[in-house]
Amino acid sequence: MIQAFSKSLTFKEGDGKLHGFSTGMVKVKSTFRTAKGNVLTSKLCILMDNEWTEYMPIMVWVIDHPEGVFVIDSGENARVTNKGYFKGEGLILNYINTTSFIFDVKVEEEVGPQLKSLGYNEDQITSVILTHLHLDHFDGLSYFENTEIIINQLEWDSPSFALPSLYPEWFSPKKVQLKTSKNSHFKNSLPLVKSGEIELVHTPGHTLGHCSILLKTSGLDYLIAGDVTYNQHQLENNINAGGHQNFKSSQTTYKAIKSYALKHKLVYLPSHDIQVFERMGKNTYLRQ
Repeated sequence: MIQAFSKSLTFKEGDGKLHGFSTGMVKVKSTFRTAKGNVLTSKLCILMDNEWTEYMPIMVWVIDHPEGVFVIDSGENARVTNKGYFKGEGLILNYINTTSFIFDVKVEEEVGPQLKSLGYNEDQITSVILTHLHLDHFDGLSYFENTEIIINQLEWDSPSFALPSLYPEWFSPKKVQLKTSKNSHFKNSLPLVKSGEIELVHTPGHTLGHCSILLKTSGLDYLIAGDVTYNQHQLENNINAGGHQNFKSSQTTYKAIKSYALKHKLVYLPSHDIQVFERMGKNTYLRQ
């Protein structure tokens, strides 16, 4: 079942929209979402865990802005459930990816068909922006062969559990260098439009180069947060995920987001939180 939401927005130079939709669902080991132990022992706990979370959405976002149409992450594709899908990555990564996740993805849930249902084709997409290089964020890239794809240079240079055998053969993203931010809350960032209303901000922890997209509109701001956390509850209660690469960096990122939310009405939109649809509908922002 496709879960989706569209919202009209107002920008400095005109009207726009924010679309969010799930490209299928995924279960993960409970300790992958909620860490047990430190950054090292938590990984062992994941391998030994026999409990699963509920199914969570695999979100893709579309920002329709006066300066362009931007797709955030590309979600998952239906082939991920095929036997042997991960074998190109060798025994260890094949084992991890076939025992730590359960995917439920249908062809009609992939990013391409859903963009078409919203009235967009590839020629209308200005850029695809990847928050990081984990499977469920890049595995829909086959629909964007002729589209600019943006990734933080640091994420490209130092990925965590990347699966390059699953990249499209033509995949050669535009690697961008973030700069010291004028935004006092996030250390490094990069504006992606002239108005500054779409900003790539460095939010490390889940991976070293993980980024989120800060969207500024009239009245409300939105943080399209990738895997900073798996849900808002984790952010509010400073809970690390077992899948995070660096717990200390995650806590620093949590503080930065909360600091921003003290000054701005901020709607928090991570990639695997079923409650993002309700928060978008009700304009529910982080309260400190």
